[in-house]
Amino acid sequence: MILRTLSTIVLWSLIGGVVYSLKEVGAMWILNLCATLTLFEIYTILGRLGYAANRVSGLVTGGCMIPVSFYFEGSGVDVLAIGALLTSSACVLFPQAQRGMYIKRLMPTFFGLLFVTFLLSYFVRIIQLAGVTNENGTLGFGLFFCLWVVIVAKFSDIGALLVGKAIGRTKMAPSISPGKTVEGLIGGLGASAGIGALIPWLVINQFPEIASFGDWVFTPSQGAIWGSLIAVSAVIGDLIASVLKRLAGMKDSGGAIPGIGGLLDLTDSLILAAPTGYFVLLLIKS
Repeated sequence: MILRTLSTIVLWSLIGGVVYSLKEVGAMWILNLCATLTLFEIYTILGRLGYAANRVSGLVTGGCMIPVSFYFEGSGVDVLAIGALLTSSACVLFPQAQRGMYIKRLMPTFFGLLFVTFLLSYFVRIIQLAGVTNENGTLGFGLFFCLWVVIVAKFSDIGALLVGKAIGRTKMAPSISPGKTVEGLIGGLGASAGIGALIPWLVINQFPEIASFGDWVFTPSQGAIWGSLIAVSAVIGDLIASVLKRLAGMKDSGGAIPGIGGLLDLTDSLILAAPTGYFVLLLIKS
């Protein structure tokens, strides 16, 4: 637990420093690194399940999708389409005896791209939808909202862990993740709602110099309501990752982060939280 706490503090301090210094650009490259490493781990898990992917083409496509969508708005899907075209067409270059194996690898290749990189790229779409970039050292509303989604999603993990260890008795999904309890789930939802309301309250009333909202209105009550929805999506993403790891006989997706595990163990709650946050922002805009 101590190692996990130290790793968490160091990791989020580094991420916070990069984002504070480089704003949207820094956040995008951190997102791309995390997405690409998570994709690599997903391919490893699928390989252990007997669904080997075309790693090279998948990782190259995934590694280009987020930067291209950031610098050329709306082009991320084009990268996915081009990757699909080139990867699928490459089967004709293989000897006949190897074509069947190559074609079988297409499905896990694109599952990883869609489940990890495409869904996480919604953080970029949030920044673009908000349309308010940083000015005079403040965070633009899009980047602020991305960070809000990340913090709310991770607090669902923290709340569920603390409450579950303290009073958790009723198993939520014993066949998927035996350690998760209904009490922990409720605690996670409460933690997400609380931090979801607290962050906009602090920025609006105590530290207005942190973020520039432009014409956007994001109140603490909205933060509590939508924070609960983000928490639900985070839990579902966590459970999906748990299913994959359990089927592959893995406790953690890797050992890249001491005390935490792999990158998937860090990003699992964000994979579905990113598109959920995007659609929440669409609702707020309307």
